[in-house]
Amino acid sequence: MNRVRHLRMYDLHSWTGLAIGLLIYIVVFTGCVALFHAELESWEDPAKRLSVASSPVAINTAVADWVDEKAADGEVSFLGVYGPTVHNPYFYAFMNVTEAEGETNSHEVRWNTSTGAVLPKRGDGLVHWLVQFHTDLMWPTALGGRIVGRTLVGIIGIALLLSIVSGVIIHTKIREEFFSLRYLRSVRLKWQDTLKILGLWLLPFYGMISFTGAFLGVLALLVPIVAVLAFKGDQEALIEAVLGPQEEATGVAAQMLSIDTAFSITHPRTDIEPRIILVENWGDEAATYDLLYEAQTELALYDTATVSGVTGEVIKDSSTNTLSRGGRTTYSIAPLHYGTFGGIWLKGFYFVLGLSLAVVTATGLMMWTERRLHGNEGQRTAKFYQRLSRANVGVIMGLPIASAVIFYLDKVYAGPEGARLAWTGWVYFIAWFAVLGYAIRQVNEYKSVRQLMALLGALLVGIPFTNIAATGDLFLLSLGSGTDWAWADLIFLLSGILTVFIARTLPAKRPEKKSKKRRAAKQEAEPSVPPHAAPAE
Repeated sequence: MNRVRHLRMYDLHSWTGLAIGLLIYIVVFTGCVALFHAELESWEDPAKRLSVASSPVAINTAVADWVDEKAADGEVSFLGVYGPTVHNPYFYAFMNVTEAEGETNSHEVRWNTSTGAVLPKRGDGLVHWLVQFHTDLMWPTALGGRIVGRTLVGIIGIALLLSIVSGVIIHTKIREEFFSLRYLRSVRLKWQDTLKILGLWLLPFYGMISFTGAFLGVLALLVPIVAVLAFKGDQEALIEAVLGPQEEATGVAAQMLSIDTAFSITHPRTDIEPRIILVENWGDEAATYDLLYEAQTELALYDTATVSGVTGEVIKDSSTNTLSRGGRTTYSIAPLHYGTFGGIWLKGFYFVLGLSLAVVTATGLMMWTERRLHGNEGQRTAKFYQRLSRANVGVIMGLPIASAVIFYLDKVYAGPEGARLAWTGWVYFIAWFAVLGYAIRQVNEYKSVRQLMALLGALLVGIPFTNIAATGDLFLLSLGSGTDWAWADLIFLLSGILTVFIARTLPAKRPEKKSKKRRAAKQEAEPSVPPHAAPAE
């Protein structure tokens, strides 16, 4: 590769990382937390700590009465009924109702599997915020909503993939750097070599995560684009072309097949019972039930079957095993990105590797300003790079601290459930900007990183004790039962202790170069001789 082309690739790699490095860090870090959304939901919501009854109660009457009550003056446009699982130990139903004036309202309800009683409603909060901040940055509805947010996240994934590819190209000595750790040199060189080795050894994982993230994000943009190009903007026509036409209601009322019976219909190919029932044309003789089963192919979400909502006769069945290679590849993107095709240990493995990418990104950004502040690469004033360095510290350390703070909010919040998510967002950003403001005002970035790391550790240690105070559940007594919330408390405690230990090992100031120290020691050891004095004879 000639010198000019190499320099262009180096600039592309450097400026791509600089321009969106912080965004990459935000998406990657929140993705690490989002991996455990199912486990963290039981920490957040007391209803998810229930146990599933060995013989769950019949639910059909409760569903029918609930639909009649909520859709008395409207038409059911969507109805989904979810069976109990380990992570969601209750029956759950969600419904959209189109009112006479054309307005669509959403309703949801949960029933206890032992008694059939309605469980208290709980608004979206902690886990919803952490997951959605990763998938779409909680992009405001007024500015385009989730489609714009997911598209931005997809673009960030593309930029990360571009940074990885360009980084591989510009590293002409990539084989040597696989093992080049100069552990006897300066702190900066040790960090630099550690980042290179981590980045090189974990490139396959980083590439997979960036590609699948880019695919999932940009996919949100493809639907309206394809609809505009092929269907004159009609997204419903596009969906119908892909999924097939929806059965039209006849207007003739009919008695629905019992929901309990539908939950007992096994898949024709896999012989397992469904987890989810999606209903079309509720109350009509043309009603259908789409039954969703846990997929037997690991890199997929569900197998499906469609049955008559009146007779239960199978209309259509599909299995991921019967899909084409392209179809199986598309189905595998989401499980591969979120690590849902394995157990909790696979998620833990994903977490460690994902956290390493967040650390590589964060320390890379800090080192970028370090080289320009104390080296000869920068073209701006020292004051500019100082402010940029402090802002980097504030953004990077503020994100995990803000994430820890909202765990406390979840246990002390006493307002209306409908406002829980809004309060979570406000507290999240207030904590983040408070850390940013603190870091900008500090003179010593090394000291502020150490202090903020210690604060993060203290917050993590305090989370399980906040849970005990709010719920009375002691995690040490529940570890044997395998409950997710208990293990989450234990991990918070251990992670907090480890973070405090790391904080104590971090330098409180920028280490001086050894050459300068040796030169100063030599000058102190040598006798002071005036420059004009002649040596003694």
